[in-house]
Amino acid sequence: MPDSQQPSPPRLDWRSLSGQAGLDERELRAACRRRRYRRGDTVFHEGDPAGPFHLLDIGRVAVRLTTLLGDVSTIDILQPGDTFGEQTLIHGAGDRSATVVALDRVETLTLDAATFDELGARNPAVQRFLLMVLSNRLRATSHQLLEARFLSAEQRLAHCLSRLAHMFADESTDVIPLTQTDIASMTGVTRSTVNRLLHQAAADGTIEIARGRLRVLDAARLHHRARTI
Repeated sequence: MPDSQQPSPPRLDWRSLSGQAGLDERELRAACRRRRYRRGDTVFHEGDPAGPFHLLDIGRVAVRLTTLLGDVSTIDILQPGDTFGEQTLIHGAGDRSATVVALDRVETLTLDAATFDELGARNPAVQRFLLMVLSNRLRATSHQLLEARFLSAEQRLAHCLSRLAHMFADESTDVIPLTQTDIASMTGVTRSTVNRLLHQAAADGTIEIARGRLRVLDAARLHHRARTI
């Protein structure tokens, strides 16, 4: 069972992973095409034909899936240093497995399968880099499954809010641009439970609740709660 007093393990940045794989970041960047998105833009939709692999360089994105009941569920928030769309480098043709939406100004470095193969033919470190990206993804997913299995609703929510507060800490207003429904789907907690727990946190001055977003008022208390709840 994971220790609830331990923070979630940090995801490894693709820039550090490239170095660990022996791949020069400058070579990787030179092989990529930069793409830019405005807040609210959809990078790609679930079910779209497979496209390039994305290295998130600037901004944050939400990853969303359609449930069996037809609802749209936010399953993760990614920040600079994260990656998405790597399945296209493995399977080639196919469909996107999720929808990715820009939460603010976003820039990604993209690498299509053909360019990846050409780069890999010149430099074996490219294949090691992909393996490390996939290993990093598996590690994060395994931790999420452990949290869902062993932590209480209060603990999962505290960990989620602490991570989001850290992720959006560079914003001058400390605003987390997510709805309570987003947070409920990310934590596997019911919407009503999230509403109750968030209002408790608002009552003690930890957060401020607004329509479609949260504002962190006391990040230190939030991080402490995630470690000790």
